Amino acid sequence: MSREPNLSLNHNSKILIVGAGVFGLSTTLHLLKRGYTNIHLFDRQPFHSNHYAESAGADGASCDINKIVRASYGGQYLYQDLAFKAMPEWQRWNEELSATPASELPDSLSQDLKLWHNVGFLRLSGGNGGLAQSEIDTQANFPASIKDTQYRTSDPQRRNDALKAGTPSSKLDPFDRLSRDLPTDGILDTTAGFVLASHACAWALHLCQRSGHVTTHFGPSHALKSLLKAGDRVTAITTAAFERHTADFVLIACGGWTPSLLPETEQLLETTAGSILGIHIPGSRPDLRARFSGDNFPVWSWDMGGFGSDSGGFGGIYGLPLTPDNVLKIAFRGAKWTSYTRPSQTPSSTDKTAISYPETSLDQIPAEAMRVLRTFCVTHLPDLLTLDLTTCRLCWYTDSVDNSFLIDYVPKHENLVVASGGSGHGFKFLPVLGEHVVDVMERKESAYTRLFAWRDVPKGKKNGLEEGPEGWRTLDKQAMVGNEAWRTGKGLEEKCKL
Repeated sequence: MSREPNLSLNHNSKILIVGAGVFGLSTTLHLLKRGYTNIHLFDRQPFHSNHYAESAGADGASCDINKIVRASYGGQYLYQDLAFKAMPEWQRWNEELSATPASELPDSLSQDLKLWHNVGFLRLSGGNGGLAQSEIDTQANFPASIKDTQYRTSDPQRRNDALKAGTPSSKLDPFDRLSRDLPTDGILDTTAGFVLASHACAWALHLCQRSGHVTTHFGPSHALKSLLKAGDRVTAITTAAFERHTADFVLIACGGWTPSLLPETEQLLETTAGSILGIHIPGSRPDLRARFSGDNFPVWSWDMGGFGSDSGGFGGIYGLPLTPDNVLKIAFRGAKWTSYTRPSQTPSSTDKTAISYPETSLDQIPAEAMRVLRTFCVTHLPDLLTLDLTTCRLCWYTDSVDNSFLIDYVPKHENLVVASGGSGHGFKFLPVLGEHVVDVMERKESAYTRLFAWRDVPKGKKNGLEEGPEGWRTLDKQAMVGNEAWRTGKGLEEKCKL
């Protein structure tokens, strides 16, 4: 796309941002930093009342209890560097939140709340030993100055080094595999951790609003209905309530809803779902609360690239420590579910007649996902199977064809930019990503604007997007299960469709 300066965009331009998740919030924050004064933020969710909480019905990928923050990106230096840039910003937000008078904070936030928790990230290779190639590349590409923060669990010397540095042994072996003489290999990365996602979004929204230069339009009546155009310009948007809002510039940052709103993105983006379980640890189990506390339990992943290979029937699993509300989250991303329930809006589309669209379920996930998670817990977290699920849901992401973000002008449009394609790894960049979105808007070229640019569909591997409605991952081919299957496992194998 052209990178000539955008002379039509100035600090007084009326900028409409559709989507108040991570991409939209971060862009708003960085527009404010650059002096823009007339920003309108739209979302179909009533974020002022539900505060981004999935338990209150917020259904975007940003609306989660927690998200992983890590810089482990194999050979992808730009994402690695951006993640390392985000970490001190998360810490700064912790400090700024604690210093903000309680009277100025929204109801969902308090001074004693920490957004960023640097608890470490244990990336386990699975039961077969040896590091995954992505981990080998990560360790090779991490700066020399942080090599001492990386501990290989199969190396007795490095385990001892971790203990001397004050790392509890439970973070090196949270599933007691070493004591059971089970193969164990992986890296404990102590630069990483997690953030409280819904609270982080609420904080970012608070920062936007206290500027006095952001007008919010939240709730179902403000959902985007259409873009009104004159030639190559978007002149206004209309909402579900048939209100018309004029615009000098429009940014679409609608996560999993983006392909259904911008047909031009259908070949580059696909809406997919991960499977998430939440288990509340009751006060009657202080032993489990202590075990799964972030002081003793890391963020972890198990054989993230191994589902469907020789992983013993389970791979692509991750989890996080307890939240302040004592909820433990485990999730399966080895299969990315799709739901082809909306017709394609691209008249020339010949390779598929429908697009994947978020179909939120708050109490069920596909049986195959439950099988994988339950199989893992039988061996590694059996205590959890004695407790009911408090959350059993699909989290809808937007995968790009190459897992890289899509942030660029929509072809043949002078004032319309899309910011999407988070591909399940965008949240960590909330404090910093908007800088590069604004660069795109202002047509300032950089390594990041080139990385995120509109691109052709790559030949060969397409991240599963080539499967379309005929693929095995579609929800209409899955049996959906919930808490009963979690607790008993009865009939689960029969319900799986592999």
